[in-house]
Formats: sequence, C-alpha cells, structure tokens
Amino acid sequence: MSYRREHYERPPLPGAGYLEDYTDAFLVVAGVLCFVGLFALWAVFGLPFVVIVSVLADRLIVRNRE
Repeated sequence: MSYRREHYERPPLPGAGYLEDYTDAFLVVAGVLCFVGLFALWAVFGLPFVVIVSVLADRLIVRNRE
C-alpha cells in the first residue's frame, strides 16, 4: 500500500500560486520606523549626531549599479 502525498489527479486549492504583495506596506512601516528612530536619536544626542548617522547610513547602503 503506497501513501504518496502528491496526487496529480487532485485539482489545486483555490488561490494556489497567489502571493500577496506587501511591498508598499513594508516601505511605509520602514519609513515610519526610520523616522521614529532618528527622532529618538535627535532627542538624546542632538541634531548634529543624527545628521552624521544619516549621512553614514546613506553611504553604507549597497546599491545595484546596473
């Protein structure tokens, strides 16, 4: 007796192969978290520190040059 998990005669489930696109939601949340983080650093260390951190983060981001 063979119990195989794959049955080719069975139709696919509804929505199979469909993946939600959460890119916009991720970008909004990442932007808000970045703003809150920089605002907290500003409150603790001051504006010059935040500007230096922002410039360093911008320079360290790896970009595709195609």
